[in-house]
Amino acid sequence: MIRQTISALFIFGLALGSVRAENPGQQPGVPLTLNDLLQHMQPEPPSPDTKLLSLEECLKEAIEGNYAVKIARNEQEIARNNHTPAPFLPVLSAGLDQSQDRLSNRDVYRGGEPAVKQDYVANTYTADLSLDWRLFDGMSMFATYDTQKELLKAGELNLRGNIESLVSDISEQYYYIVTEQNRLEAAKLYLAISTLRYNQALEKYNIGSISGLEMKQAKIDLNADSSKLVLQQEIIRNAYITLYEMMNVDLKTKAQLCDTITPNGQLSLEVLRTEAMDRNTSVLLARSGQRVSELDLKIARSSRYPTLDFTAAYRFDHSASGKLAPRFSQLHGATWGFTASIKLFDRLETNRKIKNAKLELDNSELTLQQTQLGVTSEISRLFNTYRKNFMMIGFEQESADAALANLDAAMEMYRLGTMSGIEFREIQRSYLEAVERKLDAVYQAKISEINLRYLSGGILQ
Repeated sequence: MIRQTISALFIFGLALGSVRAENPGQQPGVPLTLNDLLQHMQPEPPSPDTKLLSLEECLKEAIEGNYAVKIARNEQEIARNNHTPAPFLPVLSAGLDQSQDRLSNRDVYRGGEPAVKQDYVANTYTADLSLDWRLFDGMSMFATYDTQKELLKAGELNLRGNIESLVSDISEQYYYIVTEQNRLEAAKLYLAISTLRYNQALEKYNIGSISGLEMKQAKIDLNADSSKLVLQQEIIRNAYITLYEMMNVDLKTKAQLCDTITPNGQLSLEVLRTEAMDRNTSVLLARSGQRVSELDLKIARSSRYPTLDFTAAYRFDHSASGKLAPRFSQLHGATWGFTASIKLFDRLETNRKIKNAKLELDNSELTLQQTQLGVTSEISRLFNTYRKNFMMIGFEQESADAALANLDAAMEMYRLGTMSGIEFREIQRSYLEAVERKLDAVYQAKISEINLRYLSGGILQ
């Protein structure tokens, strides 16, 4: 593909060189000015087997296939499984036991009486059904249930955070590829101009109007621009591989992004800050952690209160002793009752747990404040960058337009021989630098917008 592109440009340049400047009308339609080149330098249409991807399609495939999102979904499912009414429910147990004793008894008497030997087998069967139900434990069961609920919420937030991070990364990579594709089109135009310059220099050298040194310098610049085009094509291929990896699709996929970058210049700093305090995933996770710490403190304090348990059981025993009397015996019946208990002294363990729980609660509150401050500060910094980038877009657009006009005039002057190759190359380089600065400004403005929406919690919208 690279060789085909370069060969086509060389053929295009040779065709230009065959046209004499003093008789441009002999071959109408052959580009001799910058405007003619721009009309001919149209992007090649994608091949039939190439899939056109929009940002929405990239995000959809990434969210469905990304490994980090799949792991987060599994962790959320684990948290959902752990959120049950188990702390309020009784425990019902059943048991069955069977045992057998094989005994041999031998009695020896005094006075020469014969010994008496008895063998017998004893079988015992036991079945029981028991119920244990804690009715009160100092409200610990309610705090445990609420803790599970908070952990489920944290799992949902972790999943959302992974998706938000993925959306941000995919969006950045998507617009990076769009920017690099625009650089590729600029590099193609740059190479076409250098090809035109070389062919004109070669024609002038053949008629003796310029030295061989200037003709060789035009060839060197042409080779440098050819290398730049090859490197730019490699950058784009690697960028697509990175995108495919993030989307978890086949790296051999043939796809092309056909899009433009349109930054939104209507973001408000105050609105972003307010939204971040209500929607930012890190802030919400810190709040959830604070709530869990409050519940842990309740659980620790519940040890100071008495507990009340209800127990009930049904038991059936059956034993058979073989030759011994009685031949068998049975016992069955139900029992139930309440048990109240309170710890009078537990080696000060409850006090230690309460003190540690209070410290954990203080830490969670400090973590929340730190997270809020960090998010607010980062939004302020990014907003300054965002605003600066929008200002630069206007400046760089003016510079690019002016550089384009200068390059158009320089091409005509070089064709007429009133400008040297070195001067033309400098103007050509100025144009490319202006175009790249404009592309950078637009890309950085879009990236700043994406990051601001990510921090404010609105990137999924």
